Amino acid sequence: MIKKAEIVLDGQAHEIPVITGTDGNQGLDMGTFFEKTGLISVDPGFFNTATSISKVSRRDPKGELTYRGYMIEDLALNSTFIESSYLLIYGDLPTKEQLSDFSKRLSKHSLIHEDMMNLLDGFPGKAHPLAVLSVMVMSLSSYYPAEYEETLDRGIDQVTRLLAKIRTLAAFAYKKKIGQPVIYPLDRLPYCENFLHMMFSVPAELYEVPPSHEKILNQLWILYAEHEQNVAATTVQMIGSTQANLFASISAGMSALWGSREGGKNVAAVELIEEILVLGGDYKKYFERFKSGQAKLESNGFGHGAYTGKSPRAVVARELFKEFYSVKADPIAELALKIDDYVLSDSYFVTKNLYPNLDFYSGIIFHSLGIPKDMFTVMQAIGKLPGWLAHWRELRLSGKYAKVRPKQIYIGNIGKQYVPIEQRK
Repeated sequence: MIKKAEIVLDGQAHEIPVITGTDGNQGLDMGTFFEKTGLISVDPGFFNTATSISKVSRRDPKGELTYRGYMIEDLALNSTFIESSYLLIYGDLPTKEQLSDFSKRLSKHSLIHEDMMNLLDGFPGKAHPLAVLSVMVMSLSSYYPAEYEETLDRGIDQVTRLLAKIRTLAAFAYKKKIGQPVIYPLDRLPYCENFLHMMFSVPAELYEVPPSHEKILNQLWILYAEHEQNVAATTVQMIGSTQANLFASISAGMSALWGSREGGKNVAAVELIEEILVLGGDYKKYFERFKSGQAKLESNGFGHGAYTGKSPRAVVARELFKEFYSVKADPIAELALKIDDYVLSDSYFVTKNLYPNLDFYSGIIFHSLGIPKDMFTVMQAIGKLPGWLAHWRELRLSGKYAKVRPKQIYIGNIGKQYVPIEQRK
């Protein structure tokens, strides 16, 4: 039996089908409501609007996050970024053979066309790496024009191609910015180790990626890989609804990370700690101005509006953070550890749910790995890519989607008449 809700307007009842998720959450199916009634729902920001029906992930505001039904903490502590990517994109944890094949395909497609180096060289040295990456991803459309509408099976598809190439493009953008020669990917290296090798090795000397660095990067990218309908993921799907190719859709999602409300909060977290160090390191005194109401604490790695309690990603990230710095530390990390303990025990932060979040921990760790701050958002983009790919692919496979076309309530002038310019005052 299909459940229905009822809206009564001017004495007339209008039935609305109710959709129930596997977790028991319910939503009103408003798809034909305008057609039947002439009425639209108003929800700026889409905070109470489901833009899709998805199997990819589930976020419970009370403090739970799952990828395809698997708890995020299980994946972060036991899986790898590539295995979790396969899970998100294709729906199941891979068998040993499937994972081996997936890894080989990623290695095969890790190189970029040499002509793309001309595009890379055209950027000024001060170009932001996220801008470079977004353009380079979009340019892939020109190199694979006959494959816009990819085969969506588990063969050699655009999804695999982009996941393989994004780390190369990001590392090349970094090398371009600092004036070092690019380092090509090595097929023998796993995904995360390969990226770090391209980032930090130079032709003049041998470089080995520290195992602890590869491990923590795998774990952080798993935590970033998917977070339901955030702005960037929704952007990817909105562009994808026009049947734009994968590269165009993902490039748009990267652009959505540009704003400080969506990306860059891990940069703000590091800069906050740097500011405290410049002021002498007295973090308790520093935070007093926020506690007294003299300043507002925002965009710097504390709390998360999507949760009423602690974010499950933050809970896992704190464990990883503590473990990583049990054998490694620097001045910023040492102060961050003190701030972490202070914030989690101070009544002001506890009552306002301003706990250190994933961006706080990841920013400090990226800094310790040697990642410059202007690359932090790029690091987020790589981590988020599997979730974007999963949603884009899910949209295409469903076949049940239309071009996104929101409505509006107009509140402007009505009935104005054109006045010739010589008569205007």
